[in-house]
Amino acid sequence: MFFISAFYNNKTIKMKKNYVLLFAVLFTALNVQVANAKIWRVNNKSNFNGTTLYGDNFGGTSSYPVFTEINNAVGWASVNNGDTLYVEGSSTTYASATVTKKLAIIGPGYFLNENPKTSNDLLSAQIGSISFNAGAAGSQLIGVSIIHVFPYYVHLNTNNLTVKRCWIADAVHINSGVSDIYILENFFSNSQTSTALILDFPYDLTTDLIFNNNVCQKTLIWSGSIQQCNNNVFDGPANVLNLQFTTPEFSNNILKPTNASVDINGGSKEKISYNIGTLSTQFGTANQNKVVSNMSSLFVSSGTTDGIYKLKSNSAGSNNGSDGTDRGAFGGSVVGNRYTLSGLAAIPVIYKLTTSGVATQQSGLSVTISARTIK
Repeated sequence: MFFISAFYNNKTIKMKKNYVLLFAVLFTALNVQVANAKIWRVNNKSNFNGTTLYGDNFGGTSSYPVFTEINNAVGWASVNNGDTLYVEGSSTTYASATVTKKLAIIGPGYFLNENPKTSNDLLSAQIGSISFNAGAAGSQLIGVSIIHVFPYYVHLNTNNLTVKRCWIADAVHINSGVSDIYILENFFSNSQTSTALILDFPYDLTTDLIFNNNVCQKTLIWSGSIQQCNNNVFDGPANVLNLQFTTPEFSNNILKPTNASVDINGGSKEKISYNIGTLSTQFGTANQNKVVSNMSSLFVSSGTTDGIYKLKSNSAGSNNGSDGTDRGAFGGSVVGNRYTLSGLAAIPVIYKLTTSGVATQQSGLSVTISARTIK
């Protein structure tokens, strides 16, 4: 998948350029400085060794290498706080990483072979574990697949961290005492049995935890408070406790599994509104909460792995949330905060690149690039 720092907005552009020059142009675009921040590439097929090779097989140079792993980039002296790492799709899993700088780490997303116009090569960026430690406050992890390869998990060990639009096999581990944690628009898979969030060393509970617009095929059992828990679809195991935590704000959520039980705020329904469940014992029917016993009447009947969580038109959850938009992960008054198919980052992406296959000395090689911007 190519990421580009230009605005194309669903247009197809045609160029007559030498093919090598095309990649040079793309690489230059990747490294445009915005407010002194830089953009760097990571691709584990790169020949980068940090001394004599700089990923030149992927267009890297000594000034702007194409790093092999996230840790190579984090340790590079020229990679500074506020920079962005584009972790490119690969058929090989990336090594576990430890982040000690304020970085935006952006992958190509997931389910790329299912949803349209996502990527030119359909490869995700898979990693078993990534830890954000001291020095990484303010970092964001976007569009990366955290798979079930030891040592597993996303580990959040400092303040002000965002995990957004990622595919997560296991759980997000949050260290005790940290604050300002944002878990947004992710797909928590049921490929592994776990709760979505796990508190490490539960002595001093995390504060200011936001859990919004996620699709969660797991339970969410949390020993502390969640500041906001809105516009999620919970599709955990049937006939068991699915949700347990305290929160001052629980709205526009949908609990899908059959006979699931909940324990929110110790059973109080005061701060629970505009939600949908299958049983009246879950959220009640006051405060605009609804009971929909047949969930097939709520969601679309077919679609991709994450697309099946969209609501049918004129369903019991359509356009009647607390803000007048849909309940569930695809709702919310701010379009850019809604769940996004395949977890695509809010940047332009190239989803198709074709050539005539014939180059001439006079006109070079004709190349067609199809790109779009993501909300």
